[in-house]
Amino acid sequence: MKNMKTTLAVVALATCASTQVFATTTTAKVKQDVITISMSGLKQSSVSTSASLANAGKWTDVPFFYKTTTLKVTDQDVIKYIGAVMYKNPNHYSSKAKLVLVQGELSGFFNITPNLAQSTVALDGNQLEGGTWTSADNDVSTSLAASQDSTALALANGRHWDVNPINDKQLPVGHLQPWGQIYVQDPTAGNDNVTFLFALSVQECYDCFYLNSFVSTSTFKTKNTSGTGAPPCCSLSSTIIGNGKDSYYLTLSFDNTDNNPYLDNNEGNDLYVGDDVGNGNVTGLASDLIIGDGIVPDTIYDHTLGQPLGFRNPIQAGLGKPSPYEARFTLNGVLTYTWNLNFIDNQDISPDFLGTGSYVANGYGFIGLYCSLFNTATVTFKETAVNATAGLAYGTPWYEDWYGVGAEYVLETLQDGSTIKVTAYQKWIDTAAGVYNWGSGTEYPTAINVSTSLTYHENFNNQYPANGKDYGYSAWPSPAWIPSWNF
Repeated sequence: MKNMKTTLAVVALATCASTQVFATTTTAKVKQDVITISMSGLKQSSVSTSASLANAGKWTDVPFFYKTTTLKVTDQDVIKYIGAVMYKNPNHYSSKAKLVLVQGELSGFFNITPNLAQSTVALDGNQLEGGTWTSADNDVSTSLAASQDSTALALANGRHWDVNPINDKQLPVGHLQPWGQIYVQDPTAGNDNVTFLFALSVQECYDCFYLNSFVSTSTFKTKNTSGTGAPPCCSLSSTIIGNGKDSYYLTLSFDNTDNNPYLDNNEGNDLYVGDDVGNGNVTGLASDLIIGDGIVPDTIYDHTLGQPLGFRNPIQAGLGKPSPYEARFTLNGVLTYTWNLNFIDNQDISPDFLGTGSYVANGYGFIGLYCSLFNTATVTFKETAVNATAGLAYGTPWYEDWYGVGAEYVLETLQDGSTIKVTAYQKWIDTAAGVYNWGSGTEYPTAINVSTSLTYHENFNNQYPANGKDYGYSAWPSPAWIPSWNF
């Protein structure tokens, strides 16, 4: 059996009245993105009073000699960083492990429906329970071609936030890419959703002919879809296909330390998800080393002694224990996605984007307790159509394993003076700032950093959305920067 699919046109979203699924061949295909990473640069390797000995002498002796060494990080290194925090074993995953973007959409030409947009992450008290959702969107998948009503192809509509005032079914684009979840896929050690170890932010350039966050060289056309083999209840007579190249400015970060709020289990941190990822007690590295080194300047604390270390005059004394798998880094650059929009399976009702994303960037980090600079970084997202049974999300509803690290939250004060956490998006909807009539009285709010978002989109002029300064909180826009998520 395969998930029911729906043809998505520019100005109309057709969904079946039932949740019927239909049989298909065993060769049914879904798309997945394999992520490869290559970063090279320099790290500080020594500060010393000796030309021949590393880190020799005392600070009061005035060190004259400073040395750097080259540094290279690949996706295989990142997988070891993940194993070190998920399983306390950097070699947990095998050499066959890959980073994979699941249910991914890299193009700017899509939007999401109200049921998916207004899904809410469950709360344990006031703590977010990642991977557990309350949603009216019951699709197995959120991807464009595989979903009943979760995501839809959308072309430029002449508005930034609003629906088109002449045809109110035409939705704005460019507020959600990239979309999906990040996994480690390992045929030996199993598959893990590791989205909460990453943060992605896209800069919106305000309108760009109302593409909002990206520029595109692309061409679309209408294709007759009669005779595709799809059930009549789910099909339209035509759909839109095309090809093109989209580009946008992306910040991509990784953090496996307790600087990452999703890995910080300090009391009162309502973003901690470590108890929800399957093996429990997943906390960031550094808590058993010298917390504060590279996180809070001059605040070095020894947990073994139970007291601050204070100033240490020997140059080597402040370096702490070796921590080769402790890693935070942030990259900034342009992601270019070259795609074809077509059917990836001959029994599909909807086409899907299939292509390659190339992210060329540079950045900085804190890896193995060393300050690191990357002057060359390339991240590639290579999409392929794989057998559905090999797809990481196949057969598992999206809402059973999903992390919305791109969402933004605000505190809502209740009449009794207590507070609850809500998404800025929901607050926007509740205040009627973002509710638009989507045919026959249906409310269709435009998506902005919804709770299910992989990516946090930053608005160019910071007036965002109706009362920007109240809503301008990202849970984790850049983990190499100490986040301001204290509510």
